[in-house]
Amino acid sequence: MTRALPAALARILPADTAQSATVETTVEEAALAAGLGAAAAARLGQAVEEVYVFVALRAPGSSFGIEVRDRHWRVEARLRCRLPTEALHWFNVTQPIDVADAAALDALGLLLASRLVDRLAVALDADGSVVLTLEQVRSYPMPAESAVAPAPVPGGRLAPGPADGPAMAGLAALFRRRFGIAVPRPFVADGLACDMAAAGDLSALVQRDGSGAIRGGIAWHLRSDRLAELFGPVTADDDPEAAAALVEGVLTALDGTGVTMVFAEERGPGFPVAEFDCLGRLGARPLHFRVVAEDGGALSWVDSVSRPFLSVFYEALALDRGMRDAPPAADSRPAQALLAAEIDRVASRVTLRPLVDGADLPDLVARHVDRFADEGLDDFRFETDHGVPWQGRIGPDLMQAGFFPRVVLPRGGVGDVVVWERDWLPD
Repeated sequence: MTRALPAALARILPADTAQSATVETTVEEAALAAGLGAAAAARLGQAVEEVYVFVALRAPGSSFGIEVRDRHWRVEARLRCRLPTEALHWFNVTQPIDVADAAALDALGLLLASRLVDRLAVALDADGSVVLTLEQVRSYPMPAESAVAPAPVPGGRLAPGPADGPAMAGLAALFRRRFGIAVPRPFVADGLACDMAAAGDLSALVQRDGSGAIRGGIAWHLRSDRLAELFGPVTADDDPEAAAALVEGVLTALDGTGVTMVFAEERGPGFPVAEFDCLGRLGARPLHFRVVAEDGGALSWVDSVSRPFLSVFYEALALDRGMRDAPPAADSRPAQALLAAEIDRVASRVTLRPLVDGADLPDLVARHVDRFADEGLDDFRFETDHGVPWQGRIGPDLMQAGFFPRVVLPRGGVGDVVVWERDWLPD
């Protein structure tokens, strides 16, 4: 769900360096109109302009599409262009620049673009077009609040119901009281939780007492059309019966939606662990899974590392899966890969995801680890989507970089997603 924006914020134009200033201004004004702060809007405009100039230099006159979308808690610019695939590695946040290399200097703008925005996603369309999504997240004031929950009033606890805007703010405050510094990211600020709900990126149920005060709640978001992640539940008095009712309320809400499985990593007190399967850990935290609808079967692409790991998981959850050996790397495999890095500094965590295959993948992963370890981060994860053939064969590359498979997120992407963790640091 997005708020309506003027049609002028979606444009297709020829790639022409003479129009670069217009492109930057248009995107910046669109982001400001969507409510993004001035500094963040300027960074987004500059990042889009840098990509546009690079495309105009490499493929002058080619079609360049720009769409700016307001997603409430973030603003994204989606670009569609004919950017050369071999140039995409310049978006890596660890990419070095050699000032003596003319090609590197030509691509300096792409590297700058990747560092100006909060998130970058790269996809390839069936027609060969490159789709880049550049995203800026709104800033939210950190709340100053009491750690003491409101006292209950007579009238008992009401049945769980959907959370509206004010209820999301109350639920966020309750999450912060119960989780403390380890609060899940959507609840670090009231405004963030409310805007994520308004965008359709977060759903919640709450329980109220007789006066309408929030006494408990649970939230979830969709990792994919088939997989939901739970946050919580949380209750003001750590009531296990209320917590179990909240979990059951989510399962009822998801019935008939197409979701086949739910999982929980960031669990609250009273979570009904006996009703879930625990099939792995990430760090010190167990992941609990529950099949909630018929899965329907799927195909997973595998290699010598992922096949035995996935076999055990599929057998434990009785999931119908076919496994096929992933095709070997072609002779035309690109020299340089591209990774996305999702950073959670509160949790000291970096999650890497492969966007473009490349022969330098092990070295690139190691460079990302070194870069973020130098910044004090120490929890490194890597996610591979085994519905994508080439991602199914990079297990040996990840093992070489020190990553080991830990858990599976069924239907977490195009196919099942394996989450790898890094167990050692280089000398």
